[in-house]
This record gives sequence, C-alpha cells and structure tokens, in this order.
Amino acid sequence: MNDAGPNVLEIGGLDTSYGRIPMLRGVTLDVPSGHVCCVLGANGAGKTTLVKAILNMVKADAGSMKLDGKSMDAWPTHKRVEAGIALSAAAVGTFHKMTVEANLKMGAYYINDDSLLRERLEEIYISFPVLRERLQQKSGTLSGGERTMLAIARSVINKPKLLILDEPSLGLAPIMVETVFEIIRRLCAQQMSILLVEQNAQKALSIATTGYVLQKGAIVFAGSTDELRESEFAENPVM
Repeated sequence: MNDAGPNVLEIGGLDTSYGRIPMLRGVTLDVPSGHVCCVLGANGAGKTTLVKAILNMVKADAGSMKLDGKSMDAWPTHKRVEAGIALSAAAVGTFHKMTVEANLKMGAYYINDDSLLRERLEEIYISFPVLRERLQQKSGTLSGGERTMLAIARSVINKPKLLILDEPSLGLAPIMVETVFEIIRRLCAQQMSILLVEQNAQKALSIATTGYVLQKGAIVFAGSTDELRESEFAENPVM
C-alpha cells in the first residue's frame, strides 16, 4: 500500500455524553486517505458512540471534526452523508422486507442518472456475485453473511469518501468472517478510505495500517498496526 496521504477524516478532542454521563473523552484520531484505520474496543468502550458522533447522530460537547480538511462541526447528519460518509453497521443491517435489488437502489438514492445507476449496480454485481443471484430475494431471507455483504454493497455504491464499517464480523460464522474480510481487502486495494470499528482484533490488525484502542471512552493507544502488535495491548487490545 502507498504511503499515507492527507487525512480524509480528522477528529480532535471529541467529547460526548448521554445526559450527564460522559461517553467519549478527548478522542483524537485520523483516517489516512486510501487506507484502513481500525478502532478496537470491548463492548461499552464507546465505539458505537464514536460512529454516531461522526455522523452527528450523537451531539459533540467539545472537539472538532473535518472531512477532507473541511470542518463539518456544524453539518447535520444528512449533509455529512451527502459529503461522502457512508455507514455499514451490524446493528442497522438491511431492509428485510425489500428485495436485494431494492436495498441496493436505496443506497444509490443520490444517483439521478439511470445509466450511471446501471453502471454502479453492475460494478456491485461483479464485486458481490452472490447478490446478483439473489436480486429478487427479500433480504430478510438471506444468511447473516449475505446480509452483511448486502449492507456493505449498499454503502459503497455511491463511492463514498469515507466508509465506516461498524462490527462487520459481529455474529458471523468463521467462514463468513473470512469472506467479509476478503471483501474489505478488495475495497482496500481500490484505495477506499475505511474506518473499521471491530472487536475482532486479529482480523482488524490483519487489514488496517493504523489503529486505535478505545477504553471507557478514551483513546489509550494510537499508532501503526505494527506498533500496536508490539504494544502492551497486543495480547488483548480490547480489554
């Protein structure tokens, strides 16, 4: 992979809270353009709160956020999405009563050109051949791994500046975890900028170039994944 260029996402000193309960405390992290950055942490560490804060689904009490060098502190959620942030989250999933094709088109709602939409859909079918076979199948009837693939495909159809993957391996059988991470590797090879939020440290470290460890709402490690492997968190980085 090429040396890191400018950061696509920059977060500085981010604080959030739920009511009077502090959640994130002084979180600072960067996602280099064209690279995978992983955030590791146990349940309750603040990973989902971080994802929601990036999309302004949780309000920041302090700190700053930039996308491609532009401040997005005042941007509502929809403007952050329009600007190029896409989310694929295990907790969100897919629209179960809609077909695979309809789910994909929901992800492409900003595309108003029919020929461009067909082009993007064909690219998805090449990258995710199983979805072509399931086009008219309702997503609720897919396997867990296939739904994860559909959620990722729906998120990348607009070619986002930043793809956030929130726990893509959650609840999947080991063979499907391998399949999903192979898809992430292919996206990485296309120089897509990815923020990977995971509990599966081994898989995350195998694919990311930079990493952070989040504990009780605070960053306790920041550096390259090589440095993370050699750190005190190498044995159990999420605890």
